[in-house]
Amino acid sequence: MTIIRPPAVAGTFYPADADILRSEIDGLMDAALHSDAVSGDAPPKAIIVPHAGLMFSGAIAALGFATVRALKDTIKRIVIIGPAHRMAFQGIALARADQFATPFGTMRCDLPALQKALALPHVQMLDEAHTLEHGLEIELPFIQRLFGEDADIGIVPLLVSRCSPRQVHEVIEKLWGGPETLIVISSDLSHFHDYDTAQRMDNRTRAMIENFDAENIDTSDACGALPVAGMLMAARNRGMKIKTLGMRNSGDVTGDKSRVVGYGAWTVYDAKAANMQDNGVDDFTKATEHLIKTHGAEMLGLCRQSILHGVETGAPLQVSPSQFDPALATPGACFVTLKKAGQLRGCIGSIMAHAPLATDLCENAFKAAFRDPRFAGLGRDEINDDLELSISILSPPAPFPFDGEADLISKLTPFEDGIILSDGNRRGLFLPQVWDQLPDPKDFLAQLKRKAGLPMDHWSPNMRAERFVTRGISSRDIQASGFWFAR
Repeated sequence: MTIIRPPAVAGTFYPADADILRSEIDGLMDAALHSDAVSGDAPPKAIIVPHAGLMFSGAIAALGFATVRALKDTIKRIVIIGPAHRMAFQGIALARADQFATPFGTMRCDLPALQKALALPHVQMLDEAHTLEHGLEIELPFIQRLFGEDADIGIVPLLVSRCSPRQVHEVIEKLWGGPETLIVISSDLSHFHDYDTAQRMDNRTRAMIENFDAENIDTSDACGALPVAGMLMAARNRGMKIKTLGMRNSGDVTGDKSRVVGYGAWTVYDAKAANMQDNGVDDFTKATEHLIKTHGAEMLGLCRQSILHGVETGAPLQVSPSQFDPALATPGACFVTLKKAGQLRGCIGSIMAHAPLATDLCENAFKAAFRDPRFAGLGRDEINDDLELSISILSPPAPFPFDGEADLISKLTPFEDGIILSDGNRRGLFLPQVWDQLPDPKDFLAQLKRKAGLPMDHWSPNMRAERFVTRGISSRDIQASGFWFAR
């Protein structure tokens, strides 16, 4: 007989109606995939994500799940570890279930992996701990929408109560597996402090996570402190890297800042794989220069058509990737920029390759012309020879380490580096083209801080940067006049 653990918090923490839930998850994932926070680091081995109701922490959880999108055809097993909220017990608990259900259907439990975990003395079967528990269940709809509602992926749901971080670490090592295994650590951050206190506490927790400080994080910092600490031990021992994707608290959602709960998302990935990206920049440059040489005029033509289509219909040009060469049908990230008489008229783009390049070009061209919040929509009378259109194709962003502001300034390469700068929830991006207006690295950094919503003289130990490069083409490169009405 098949034993199914039914959903416990459908209708409270998330919608019980499958269609409504599908719409909400898809909206959260779409926003995450368009976020600057989700970049092209090496695919993660593990993510740390929150587990409150979707309206509170769903946007932050989606950032974590968005980083594993590229693993859709690789992942066969997902180990989910979170704290037990409903009852206390000794050790770590599994459920006596073959499947876990959500409004999307059921996910099978990886029974061989469960048996492997049960071989450890501090792991037990305890259905009662799972019956009303939300901390693992809330992650399942993300997994089902991301990997497919009917995907054959086994889950290993583990609830942690009274045990040591070392014991959680043992379970993680036991189930680590290879590229087929993803580990999801489920945890919120501080609970029920005022907004400013929560921010201070959560920033301290962020620093502990980024520094692999498994020994000092405790349940006042994160309800899932034990699962987080066990993961930090494994990551530290394996020489991995950790990246903060985003942080917020319930006060940012509700406006009530008297008593808030904190949320954060992190990705844990292989440092060796990340270092390989340095060589990948050269590969990207060569491949993209060839792409532009071969298809540059066609790419500009797509952007032109999408803008002209937008003038007539108010919507971007819809294209089918099957119409195009594979180079334009594969995922790519681009920015599209419009200049009128040499002055910026619109610029919108994607930092992460989330759609076929041809689609991304059409969507970003339309948005640059009609949806850039800094400008009114492009008028028909503005489409003439002094309107220049340019495309920038972006490499995947990579972490850009530095030791203080002076060191960051010294490491910048003018006219080559694109930079994403972040501090907490503040984030700004400059394309390499910005060096044309700000050739001094100190000015470049100051204005980038300003774009991120920070004072130009601001600095903090939480500042982070990512670097990318671009290769591009302009309508002026192929046609000095008559571009907008060329056939």
